[in-house]
Amino acid sequence: MSVDVRKIYSEVFASRLTRFELARIIGARALQLSLGAPTLIDVASLPIKDPVAVAIYELLKTSLPMSIRRRIEDGKYELIPVGKLITTDIRKYLSTILETWNISSRV
Repeated sequence: MSVDVRKIYSEVFASRLTRFELARIIGARALQLSLGAPTLIDVASLPIKDPVAVAIYELLKTSLPMSIRRRIEDGKYELIPVGKLITTDIRKYLSTILETWNISSRV
């Protein structure tokens, strides 16, 4: 990689989750919940009790104790907490998913 490409990557992608990381986090947490892991939020007030929806709610509340492992320039890795990588765009996207989920479950 040239220096310019690395600079663009570090400015644009290093401070947010990619769609692949987002899918992996939600999928991994939903699997944990479906296998009986305790929830990190109060699910009594949630309209949907599906493990994927609960995982999305937990991610929106930034209560997941997960980290993303990313490679840095030296060939070493750094661990970044998931809560620091959630942007307003990701929040809007996940909220839209939950809203459409609520609408489709009523039909």
